[in-house]
Amino acid sequence: MSATATASRADLARSARQFPARTFTLLGGVLAIAGGAVFLWLLAAGERARAWQSWHVNFMFWIGLAQGLVIVAATQKLAKGHWAGLMIRFAEAAVAFLFVALLLFAGEFVARAALFGWVHAPQRTEVGPWFTTPFFFVRTWLILALMAWLSWRFVRADLAPDIGELASGRPAERLEGRDGIMRDAAVLVVAYAFAYSLLGFDLVMSLNHRWVSNLYGAFYFMGSFLAALAGLAVLTLAVRRAMGIASVVSESQLHDLGKLVFGFTVFWGYLLWAQFLVIWYGNIPEETYFIFYRLWGPWRPIGAAVFILVFVAPFIGLLGVKPKKYPPTFVLFSLVSLVGIWLERYLEVVPSINGGAGPAVGLPEIGVTLLFGGLFLLSYGWFGARYPMVSPRLAADTLEREQH
Repeated sequence: MSATATASRADLARSARQFPARTFTLLGGVLAIAGGAVFLWLLAAGERARAWQSWHVNFMFWIGLAQGLVIVAATQKLAKGHWAGLMIRFAEAAVAFLFVALLLFAGEFVARAALFGWVHAPQRTEVGPWFTTPFFFVRTWLILALMAWLSWRFVRADLAPDIGELASGRPAERLEGRDGIMRDAAVLVVAYAFAYSLLGFDLVMSLNHRWVSNLYGAFYFMGSFLAALAGLAVLTLAVRRAMGIASVVSESQLHDLGKLVFGFTVFWGYLLWAQFLVIWYGNIPEETYFIFYRLWGPWRPIGAAVFILVFVAPFIGLLGVKPKKYPPTFVLFSLVSLVGIWLERYLEVVPSINGGAGPAVGLPEIGVTLLFGGLFLLSYGWFGARYPMVSPRLAADTLEREQH
């Protein structure tokens, strides 16, 4: 190892400890308190239905974002994406929120009568006991718990060499623990496809329990993956200066991440069209009303906004090379995509449970979003205060490959 590489490795090790955890914790605490106050005010003011609708929208958005971030890291392991060495820990850190989500799921159970229409309806004979309260909520919580455990097992294995390096001062081998890490990553990715498809079916599609779409599970978990890619871009560019890695997060790395955001934006549009086209051609009432209700009438502006924010704006904005490499434009279109996917969750959830009312995005929805966003930042800061937020071995590998 050359003297230059050694010095660079030492700098990376120092950067691993410079994550602004206090800032994340403070900001997260303020947002969570403010959002929690709005949520409690809604309950006290008799706006229970709207409060729990906003809770469910945000639960589906934030668990998808957090799990998707960990999956981004796992896919880079499987694809041998050496370019992501400086960013990968920013994705893995979201694992902490998955354990917070296990507690937040209690709200889903408390609000079951306000959210899930099948709670009041007679048991549907065609699905047997699938939609019965004990089995539904125990099953769903166990799925979330399994995914949290698989995610932590993967992240813990990837952390181990870096923790050892920072403790001993001896550089870890680049390939240390690779076989076990890749095995855990493969199991996690496969489990994600199955588990989050099921969560999409149970926690979103069942809200309107006569609507059926075999494609929706994939649409939900791939939309969450797109949100995770956009979220990774925002997180990386937000903390790179505070961690002293702004000079080594190169335009090439941003370009690679930007290509993924762009590519999965196109894939999201493909899935949307594939779902719409089949429903339009089939013209079956059990399928068409769900789509048409969201594309015509009072919900049409929200439906149009989702399409523009998730597909049109990022597609046009990130089509060229320069917007991907230029941090301000990359952050802008990543934030646009995140807002669009939040609106997509709102569009999928609320019309199914608000009794035919039109859209209303105001203080209640913003407040509950702040609550969940604050809890996400708190859990992220907790992780960053305890574990290295840059992997010296993976970051050094990225930089060495860029020099050749």
